[in-house]
Amino acid sequence: MRKRTLLRPLLVLAGLVGAGTLVPLAISQAAAVEHTETYRYGSHARQALDAYWNTPKEGTQPGIVIVHGGYWNSGRRTDWKSTAEWYAQRGFAVFAVDHRYNTDAPWPAPRDDLYQAITWIKSHAGTFRLDRDRIAVIGSQAGGHLATQAGTHAGEAARVRAVVGLSTVVSPERAYREAQSATDAARRALRDQSLILAGCTPLSGERYCLNRFRDMDSAAHAGAGDPPMLLIHSSGDAVPASHGESLKQSLAAAGVHDVTVRTVPGSASGGSLLSASPELRTQILEWIRSRTGARSVPSPQAPSAGREALAHAERVPSSRTDDDGALIAARTPVTGRVERTFSYGPHRRHKITAYFTRSKTPRPAVVLIHGGYWYEGDKSSYAGFARQLADKGYAAFAINYRLNTQARWAAQRRDVLTALRWVRSRAARFAVDPARIVVVGNSAGGHLASIAGTHSTSARLVKAVAATSPVANPYRAYLDGQKPNASAQKRKLRDAAVLLAGCTPNRNRPACWRRWVDMVSFQHVSSGDAPMFLVHSKRDFVPPVHSAQLCRHLRARSVKCTRLTVAGNAHGMAVLSKPAVRNRLLKWIKANA
Repeated sequence: MRKRTLLRPLLVLAGLVGAGTLVPLAISQAAAVEHTETYRYGSHARQALDAYWNTPKEGTQPGIVIVHGGYWNSGRRTDWKSTAEWYAQRGFAVFAVDHRYNTDAPWPAPRDDLYQAITWIKSHAGTFRLDRDRIAVIGSQAGGHLATQAGTHAGEAARVRAVVGLSTVVSPERAYREAQSATDAARRALRDQSLILAGCTPLSGERYCLNRFRDMDSAAHAGAGDPPMLLIHSSGDAVPASHGESLKQSLAAAGVHDVTVRTVPGSASGGSLLSASPELRTQILEWIRSRTGARSVPSPQAPSAGREALAHAERVPSSRTDDDGALIAARTPVTGRVERTFSYGPHRRHKITAYFTRSKTPRPAVVLIHGGYWYEGDKSSYAGFARQLADKGYAAFAINYRLNTQARWAAQRRDVLTALRWVRSRAARFAVDPARIVVVGNSAGGHLASIAGTHSTSARLVKAVAATSPVANPYRAYLDGQKPNASAQKRKLRDAAVLLAGCTPNRNRPACWRRWVDMVSFQHVSSGDAPMFLVHSKRDFVPPVHSAQLCRHLRARSVKCTRLTVAGNAHGMAVLSKPAVRNRLLKWIKANA
């Protein structure tokens, strides 16, 4: 056994070593095996692996790649240290692999990372005295999902000899659909993290998203020549044995019959199966030996078991630009109205279209924020209303912002505040009174409008706020979409809120919980906030209670808040399209701008 010390140049080394360079990032303290090193197989911080191996007396040895679980958004390779050492002591070169989380990059990034890691391991097989053609993969829960993808989908460079899955999530779509109103925290987390992994919600008609979920289903890739698999679940597993059975059936249909699905007693899941049933580790060892042709190695005293604790296209007319970078989209000579699209930031979604007439007198500005579950939509949905505002003497600005599939909260708030500052900084150009800016939004855009009116940095930017069907409390929307009788729209809104936050609301995860709290408009209410006009229909799938709750907090701080509930079930722009609502909104803007 070698004892190593952590070298001082480690930080520089980690930043400079490339994916193809065989240089350890860190050197461990005393290890339970002869060699323990950490290597980088890619440029991302999480593209690293720990290698554990003893030097065989002669020839080469088979390998085991371990992929940790953690809902694709947590977990670490070091959680499997003792299990990796245990297998290394028994004649294997073992590699515990980290990969990018679903919050780092959407599918198929985690799968690509595992393939890249396996390819890297094979390319450096000589260092580990490894037989590159005798590699098995062990994966736990989300790691089991990636492991079975390596068995059914990987190209030749990343192919493996055998796959072991502990509580394997074979189909993220199954995990999503079977937990629509689940009360179990683990099943809810699997459902929500599947959404974040895909970067979309699998609704009927959304072909792109449905195709992505199909690609994430390991059973969909089953084919002749796939390796044997051992899939283990507990009887009360959060990932039920139906996942394993679906993969077994697909492999059998493809002619692969060496697939075993085992159900063990209890409710343990993932790596906890090894703690709950210590004999499983030995059984897995013998199963892998028989599939990789490994020789039996005398077993030392065993240590304790290891712990496992959509891009939306935006079409911008192609035309010349003016001196401020504006894309001249349209002109209306009859009324003298001008329409120009500008960039207010570096992202492709940082676009703002101005609708205005020439004026020498400063006038109020109205900034319009589109809806679409934070997941879709475009500023062009406000074009008709913006033209009406411009013809009435306002300068109107319809904005886009980064969607929840492009950046998580609070990027959207930052985008809105940046757009507001952009308008203020160009007040003279558009003949705008910078102290008279009104923000109008609908649905998810209504949420952003209300946030602009209440967030601590925005009091100087916003004179008044109006919104139709505002999702003032995304956490309430999550709970409503969780109910057994929730409509498809409410479930989509729940899913979109998860994508926005990038996590499942959980008080035991402080960073995540703070983000959910931060997304709620009334959490930022103070006495200097902008007055608000909030409208819902009576049977809106974003119910009026969102605005009632916000108004209650505003009024408690002596901020004016007007609520209007209209008949029917119209939502967002459909509410605004009602002549009575539109006329009342125009009067309110005139009185408050």
